[in-house]
Amino acid sequence: MPLSPAADREMIHTRTMDLRAYRRSDGLYDIEGHIIDVKPQTQHLPVSHRAAGEPVHDMWLRLTVDKELVVRSAEAKLDVGGHAYCAGVEPNFAELAGLTIGQGWNRHVRERVGHELGCTHLVEMLAQMGTAAMQALWSDREHEREALHHPEKRRLPPAMLDSCFAFRRDSDFMRENFPLDYEAAE
Repeated sequence: MPLSPAADREMIHTRTMDLRAYRRSDGLYDIEGHIIDVKPQTQHLPVSHRAAGEPVHDMWLRLTVDKELVVRSAEAKLDVGGHAYCAGVEPNFAELAGLTIGQGWNRHVRERVGHELGCTHLVEMLAQMGTAAMQALWSDREHEREALHHPEKRRLPPAMLDSCFAFRRDSDFMRENFPLDYEAAE
């Protein structure tokens, strides 16, 4: 159910983020992210100009991961950056290779491509891409599907332990659904 507006308003910015996961024929997975920022009014940037409705940002990022969520390669492409200079950041995202999506993912991403080493918009999208990768691979794990009807055999992937309120090791949800990973609070 969409939220209802609190007052009369005018739309001034749209950000669209599209995340997709693909199973590859070589056993790896591609997680692709695409982000587009559009404004309904003309934008005058320091060294460029965007007409109303023209993208201010149009950026792509691909992570290739294995079944253990280890990044094998990463590729960025800025079709439209805030400034032409921004495209120079593209090769830096290859530095994500070797990272594991899981606990500490966002911190490790910022260490490798954060701040002056990367692009704020792509770094922000990487948090969502990590979650998309976990969702995609979760649904692709045969042994987890078999255990769906047998809680006593279920294991939560280590990257998901303590990743949210429900997956806290001491939660009632874990006690009932993943007893092998449950740890009573002290």
